Amino acid sequence: MHAQLPKGRLTITVDEAVLEKARQLAREKHVPVSRLVENYLRFFVEPHFYCFKCGEKFESRDTLVCPVCGWMKCPKCGACRCGLSEEAAVSAFHMRKVYEDLLAGRVK
Repeated sequence: MHAQLPKGRLTITVDEAVLEKARQLAREKHVPVSRLVENYLRFFVEPHFYCFKCGEKFESRDTLVCPVCGWMKCPKCGACRCGLSEEAAVSAFHMRKVYEDLLAGRVK
């Protein structure tokens, strides 16, 4: 059994329509809204990524940036943008934009 860590309280203000849709979807998925918020905040402060080549999960603090392409290098296999075709790199770039939009609140 895992020891329960102490929980803090958080009061946030959210658009009512968004909150109601989130509550409804959370009920359907059997996930408390508080867990969704906590997961988002955990990812915000400790972001992790998956290597597009080997699938290894890693955190940005555990890797180096390639001096040639400017992308993070996988700490396991060393893959970066340099090994991708142009089409794959564009796809990865656009997926990264979705991630950044979610973290910055630009996706509505």
